Amino acid sequence: MLLGLVAVGVGVFSVVTAVLTRRRRSEIAETYAVTGGVAYSIVQFGCAAALILSGLVVIGIVLFAGRQVGH
Repeated sequence: MLLGLVAVGVGVFSVVTAVLTRRRRSEIAETYAVTGGVAYSIVQFGCAAALILSGLVVIGIVLFAGRQVGH
């Protein structure tokens, strides 16, 4: 359960970091776009989503298995 919570927490932290990075880089939008910053942001959001989903899956498995053992 703890592993799932950590994965979700890291994923949320990564999303927040990606949003803050995008806001900071909007001041230098031309340079950011030319250096591939948009692709980096897309990858960062994708990894964050994967972490959050995998954490939720782990939590779901733990809760489901715990309920099955209790019966």
